[in-house]
Amino acid sequence: MTACSSLETQNPYLLIYPNLEDKDGVVVFENEHVILQKLIVGAGEWEGIHSHPGNQLYVHINGGEWSGRLGGELEYPGEWSEDGSVGWMDAIPFDAGHNSGNTGDEAIELIYVTLKKDEPLYPNENRSPHVYPNLVQELLFENELLIAQRVKIKPGQWEGVHNHPGGQIYIVIKAGETSAKLGGQMQYSGQMGNDGDVGWMDAIALDAGHESGNTGDTVIDVVWVTLK
Repeated sequence: MTACSSLETQNPYLLIYPNLEDKDGVVVFENEHVILQKLIVGAGEWEGIHSHPGNQLYVHINGGEWSGRLGGELEYPGEWSEDGSVGWMDAIPFDAGHNSGNTGDEAIELIYVTLKKDEPLYPNENRSPHVYPNLVQELLFENELLIAQRVKIKPGQWEGVHNHPGGQIYIVIKAGETSAKLGGQMQYSGQMGNDGDVGWMDAIALDAGHESGNTGDTVIDVVWVTLK
């Protein structure tokens, strides 16, 4: 067994990119259901051969040009991923020789959302895409385990009063100034954080009167992941 594959067995949910200086990335959130890991691949860098545990959604904070190898052979050359784009990763064993590289000119920053179970978290609920009454959320991906949506909130826009079912993760692609109301009363107003920030959303009932708005002068861009 190689040193790399030995390291990868220490935590079954985390990726190790052996060729990068920061090969372990940063765990930005973890609970009993999911773990979120941020990784940055610099321009011209290849990750090195590694495995994937499966049940992973990757989200590009900063996209770029990817190329991939499998078993030492070029699998795909120069595929472009936009900021905020997502994809699903099934399990890949270490001995498959999987390796990806940033063949563009700018660093790629991405967050992996790795599920800790192979079955739905809420099997008795009919979970559907989340709805903001005043805004359109773009459906990016859906399978039997999760739903990924993207929403862009322009300056001055409010989401409208809505509920949250719980079991949701938000990933900030572009941060900005936001305000929130609860029952018609202002709860807070200010900078929502930074690009790449993440968080967990528990359930909020519709009758709580919850909504947020963009009170800044730049577009806010967020990816929501709803666990099924």
